[in-house]
Amino acid sequence: MSTAITAVSHIRHEILVCGISNAIFNGLSAWLLLKNGPDLRWSGDPSFVADVIATGLLLPLIVALIVIPLQRGKLRKGKLQTINLGASSFIQSLANLFPTSAFKSASLFGLIGMLIIAPLTLTSFYLFGVEQASPQQYAIFKGVWAGLMAAVLVVPMVLIALREPEISH
Repeated sequence: MSTAITAVSHIRHEILVCGISNAIFNGLSAWLLLKNGPDLRWSGDPSFVADVIATGLLLPLIVALIVIPLQRGKLRKGKLQTINLGASSFIQSLANLFPTSAFKSASLFGLIGMLIIAPLTLTSFYLFGVEQASPQQYAIFKGVWAGLMAAVLVVPMVLIALREPEISH
């Protein structure tokens, strides 16, 4: 029972830390880079399309390259225990499909961000009639979006890092 509580509290902690830090970093970075510029549009310079696609690739890739090795290091040092939410857990089943290599898993997270999350985000912009965004609006959007993306994706990242090692026969 205490292991389950520890696992849930650890995952909750990682969601908060990863989500909040990425929200602040990405929102602030966008604001500092764009604050004196023109509104962002679908095309031209500056365009929010390229930024959403690039962030969709780079954010999950970089976060995974940080989170997975850090979690594995804590596991090796005995500061964390393995986590397995069980066969009935969809997120655990999904995490178990990822490769054991941190780089391969990070690359897969980057592709998921670029090929699934970014297009869904841009589709939402289109469906909601977003034609342009001021630098301030975009910085707020980017902070919230990046924070949510990191908070959601850190869960399978932690489960990948802390899953029980595969036993070869």
